[in-house]
Amino acid sequence: MKEVGIDFIKGTRYPDFSTPDLILGKPEPAIELPVPKGAKITKLPNPKRIKLPDMSVREAIERWEPPGFFARSSITLKELSFLLWCTQGFRKIVAEHIVLRNTPSSGSRYPIETYFVAGEIEGLETGLYRYIPSSHSVVTLREDSDLPFAMGTASMNFKVVTRSAVTFLWVATPYRSTWALGNRGYRSVLIEAGHICQALIMAAGCIGCDVLPIDLFHDEIMMQLADLNPETQWPVYVGAVGRMEREL
Repeated sequence: MKEVGIDFIKGTRYPDFSTPDLILGKPEPAIELPVPKGAKITKLPNPKRIKLPDMSVREAIERWEPPGFFARSSITLKELSFLLWCTQGFRKIVAEHIVLRNTPSSGSRYPIETYFVAGEIEGLETGLYRYIPSSHSVVTLREDSDLPFAMGTASMNFKVVTRSAVTFLWVATPYRSTWALGNRGYRSVLIEAGHICQALIMAAGCIGCDVLPIDLFHDEIMMQLADLNPETQWPVYVGAVGRMEREL
């Protein structure tokens, strides 16, 4: 067995004496992926207007446990808006390429893109979508009623994912980080996926939902499902959101 982990840690240690593309004067990568030409865009409701029950940070943390199943349930477009804003939403544009979001990022590089499969979201057809933080909207990539089943197979959590209201797929675009941070940026990508999922767990708790984080999945199937570029995009983490009790 190759020492992949040891090679990774050694290759991303600081000080890094290689010269990142920032210093070389190469163009800075865009802060988010472009919207496909002609794709349908859905503007999300203002996340600050959603009414939430009072819940302390302690309660949000202590109520979570990994769900073993989900009942059939749905979330509203307002609730989706809240979840996306809490995990990746723009709070402030500091400069042309620098933004402040609700989760931390090394060097403010934010190398994670949020894709999701809508299972039962009021106002969205079942299908694959991508979040656009700059406009707080989502772009429709593919409408397909079979996608929850395909996502269940790819994530190896069929019974949970196929019943989730929404399943998020966080995709790394590592060059956003390595452009400025060098090889250390690869570590940032993995760490930041964890920040995002933890924010999702706490935000979901506020709307009465549970989250199953999934880090073991079939990479090739997931990349095909989301139509990712294997040279520049990597699926790194999955989060299924639903309710363990059936809605009345």
